[in-house]
Amino acid sequence: MALNQEESLAIIRQLLKARDDQELHRLVSMYLPVIDGTFFTVLNQAVTELEREGKPDIARALEALGAQMLKMKTLI
Repeated sequence: MALNQEESLAIIRQLLKARDDQELHRLVSMYLPVIDGTFFTVLNQAVTELEREGKPDIARALEALGAQMLKMKTLI
């Protein structure tokens, strides 16, 4: 199943709203099998938008999470 932009954005929003590391880990584990190139494209666009909005800390955290997810995805 390929994700579209809206689905990718919804996943990113959920990841950003995770209450703690445990919830974040659960979400990453749940979504890892379905994330694809579209997800990473949307994630990179979100990082750029957050930087433009003056939210560099959130942008860096999201970028780091994306890098971690990509690494996990390539290990599957």
